[in-house]
Amino acid sequence: MKILVYGTGAIGSLMIHFLCRAGNDVTVVARSSYNELSKNGLIIRHKLQGKTTVDHPKIVKEAESTHYDIVFSVMQGQQQKALLPCLRKLDTDLIVLVGNNMETTECSKALVGKHVLYGFQDSAGHREHNAAVVGRLPVTGLNVGRLHKPAPQAYIDKLRKAFDVKGCKVTNTDSMYAYYMYHIAELMPYCYLCYDKGCDLKKADMADINRIMQASKECFDYLRAQDIPVMPKAEEKFYDGGISTAAMRTLYFVMAKTVLGELMVSDHCKNGIAEMKYLDGKFEEYRREHSGPPMPVWDRLRRRALKAWGK
Repeated sequence: MKILVYGTGAIGSLMIHFLCRAGNDVTVVARSSYNELSKNGLIIRHKLQGKTTVDHPKIVKEAESTHYDIVFSVMQGQQQKALLPCLRKLDTDLIVLVGNNMETTECSKALVGKHVLYGFQDSAGHREHNAAVVGRLPVTGLNVGRLHKPAPQAYIDKLRKAFDVKGCKVTNTDSMYAYYMYHIAELMPYCYLCYDKGCDLKKADMADINRIMQASKECFDYLRAQDIPVMPKAEEKFYDGGISTAAMRTLYFVMAKTVLGELMVSDHCKNGIAEMKYLDGKFEEYRREHSGPPMPVWDRLRRRALKAWGK
């Protein structure tokens, strides 16, 4: 398939890697990194796998006037909106907006008439010395769907064909709007803690882990009070005090003390502070507009992060 990708950060780079390895005709729009990628190719250091890969998609500064089977925009939340006019002009069967997105309504309005899905890829990392340093598990999940219902099966089939390669799995999600909101519920408390610890999660103790889990539970309760269905389904079991909660607590603690936490949380907090501030601001804006149960532990963690940000 002929595929166009915007975004060569750690998440976009891994997506491009999978698309290339699956045998697609991949074109990448790279403005600031055009010379680097044209000369060296797309270099990825897969940190947990202990290997380095180099892919050679076609690199352009601007999208070509041709038809694309799929267009992916893999951007930080605050960057996605600025790209919408470019996406609007493209000749394509399908556009997939990948990444944290707190302005889905605006995106949908801007791309009315286009076939649009929203997505989230389960990986993390940062760019370093002309390479993307990526943290990923053996199987990287790409969760996709429409805002309030699953994607049509024909689109899922198309995406699974595009990612027909070992190590990647496409999952149809009932509501990507809900997925984004509950991701905020789980992501932000860990990030707030990270900033409070000077982006060194090894300083965190079990009491800190309990606080971020309590903050996430508060946010789950708040979102359910807004009639937003939990997504992924049954994710609330990790915060109900049972065996799954104990397992999640242990995982969070292990992450904090190991390279997994550095890749998945600390590095992103260091290198993606603009996105974290954007997500924080947008979610607080949502809370001001939608009353619900109090979130005292969340608010205390947030205040400490704001102090670290100098606010």
